[in-house]
Amino acid sequence: LVEGARRVGKSTVVEEFARREYRSYILVDFAEALARRELFDDVSDLDYLFLQLQLRYSARLFDRESLIIFDEVQMCPRARQAIK
Repeated sequence: LVEGARRVGKSTVVEEFARREYRSYILVDFAEALARRELFDDVSDLDYLFLQLQLRYSARLFDRESLIIFDEVQMCPRARQAIK
């Protein structure tokens, strides 16, 4: 969890970290991705969720080698709940 003041580069730092340290990553920006929010209506099947993320973001997730970044997650309470 990265917290801090607005517009200081948190997202940029996290994305650069993902680019350098992981084989792949997906950045889900809830401020821009209103259509992505429905993915979190039912998180009982995480394999389905990961598959949908891969399809919608044209990215491949690798077991223990990929990172999913939720930016502006406060805009999607269901995603925040799923993280817990």
